[in-house]
Amino acid sequence: MTDEQRAKAERLRDRDGFLNVTYVKGYIEEAPLPDGVADMVISNGVINLATDKSKVFREAARLLKSGGRFAISDIVTEVQLPETIVCNSTLWAACIGGAAQQDNYRQMIAGAGLRLVTVQDNPQYQFISDNAKGASKKFGVKSVSLLAVKP
Repeated sequence: MTDEQRAKAERLRDRDGFLNVTYVKGYIEEAPLPDGVADMVISNGVINLATDKSKVFREAARLLKSGGRFAISDIVTEVQLPETIVCNSTLWAACIGGAAQQDNYRQMIAGAGLRLVTVQDNPQYQFISDNAKGASKKFGVKSVSLLAVKP
């Protein structure tokens, strides 16, 4: 999140009266917060850009209180992507190249100690570029929403 994005989010939070919401500048793999501080961790389409997704999920679990929720939307694939896609910087920028295979993605979340509650495809999400559309058709690249809970 850029400083400009965070400032806008803070303005909207304040305008709408969500004073119990905090935005912290940091890296998704290493949030500058203590263990068990959060009731909820959310992400919208960012984890697919992380090279070490397991580390991201472990960090979310570390931040959550017992009973805390992890609510995300992200891009996953039905099959493992070939190296030609994974190593394509244009497809990484289009949120395709970094997408994990959906079963592996779920296993990484569970491996972080989180219990998946719901997984839902988002068929209304449409890719824009021709490359992304082609990858979506060929490899089952798609948007999903997941909810997990820290026991």
